[in-house]
Amino acid sequence: MVTRSARSFNDPHSDHRAIWRRALELLRDSLDREAFETWFAETHAIEIRGGVLHVGVPTVIKLETLRGSYYPQLASAVRQAAGRPMEIELRVAARPEPAAPALDLPAPPSAPLDSERRLPIQPARSRPAVLNQATFERFVEGTSNQIAATASRRVALHPGEDTNPLFIYANSGLGKTHLLHAIAHVTMQSHYTVLVDTESYVRQFVNSVGSGERAAFQEKYESAEVLIVDDVQKLGGKVQTQDEFFNVFNALHQRNRQIVIASDLPPRRLTGLGERLVTRFEGGLVVEINPPDLELRMAILQRKSRDWDLQIDEPTILMVAERGGTNVRSLLGALQRVRVFAESERSQVTPSIVMRALAGHVPEETRKAKPTVAELIAATSDLTGVAPELFTAPRKDRRTARARQLVMYLACHHTDLSLSAIGEALGGRDHSTVLHGRDKVEGLLANSTESEAQWWLQQISEIRSRLHL
Repeated sequence: MVTRSARSFNDPHSDHRAIWRRALELLRDSLDREAFETWFAETHAIEIRGGVLHVGVPTVIKLETLRGSYYPQLASAVRQAAGRPMEIELRVAARPEPAAPALDLPAPPSAPLDSERRLPIQPARSRPAVLNQATFERFVEGTSNQIAATASRRVALHPGEDTNPLFIYANSGLGKTHLLHAIAHVTMQSHYTVLVDTESYVRQFVNSVGSGERAAFQEKYESAEVLIVDDVQKLGGKVQTQDEFFNVFNALHQRNRQIVIASDLPPRRLTGLGERLVTRFEGGLVVEINPPDLELRMAILQRKSRDWDLQIDEPTILMVAERGGTNVRSLLGALQRVRVFAESERSQVTPSIVMRALAGHVPEETRKAKPTVAELIAATSDLTGVAPELFTAPRKDRRTARARQLVMYLACHHTDLSLSAIGEALGGRDHSTVLHGRDKVEGLLANSTESEAQWWLQQISEIRSRLHL
């Protein structure tokens, strides 16, 4: 296992000047003298950021020649010199004075020259994949999100100064991911920025351990000047990954590198997360985004209507805001539904259009994606007239059996319960009985007469509708 002590900054395999010096020696041995002196003599190493060696080239002509004619040799030499996977990024940059022969490079300043620093710090292939529309300019502010937006702007403009870490929490669909991407839009122009969701972070860590490239993984994250992590609650229960993230957090925080974290819950309510991480999350600024009030919902809808060139007056916007729910994602889904409904009828958006378009719309925050078996029994009982206690009784008459099979089918499709757990909730029935019930309904839906299949479809549709599934 690679340890951090083995990756000391004194390690020649981590020093950009030493790596480039070895790479030049390899290139000199593989190229003729004239080509080497012409194209490589005045190059110099600038820095290593995120597993990328940045190399300065004196002129545009030499830059294009190296990229076009020598890049494969360059990339191979750098990997050999570094002793691990490493990319190379070439850019036009004046060599620090005094100049020296290529194979006896002087140590450049610890920070890049001002002329170099004005360029975007990250090569295009290593920049974070930010959402184009998720900028501060497009973030609609209101009382429910103003503190989070203000704090996000502050860390974007002054990373690592006094709001570190910034921890944003909110329910899904309220704008926290928008703010994370807005921060990255700003910081990536002048600071090495890493933006990652926790699922990707966990996957990268596991892959790095399995492939023996943990050092490259550590360097990518510990070299960040701004680290932005979404959905950190998904670290819960992943002990080894938490240990790694704890080390990354400490390494960055000790060097005043900005850390921004988002979650669906505040730090103290995150389950499966070690106390030492929780206390570090609480050591900065913790801010919440609340559901938007009616005024903010209207402002969001008006902004999106302008984007879509959708003509809709204020009273009609108010109707959508009242019926679309308090989740921004659900709200925009309602407006999209109204828009498509109006287009299909070749009509302007009117109150009548809104009423009909949203008649069956269920706001996202009210949906129950994972019902309990008891809830399925109650809804099925109400629809079929079979008493709730009969679903768990040994009774086997046709009417009761059909109702029970409906519950088995819906429980298999809308819960995460095992067949055995569903059977237990239905009076201690065997898992094979549940499997038979589910398969029976599926077979009837696929192979029975039209009227029989229609009955089952109507029952299933009505129960789903009642439980907002």
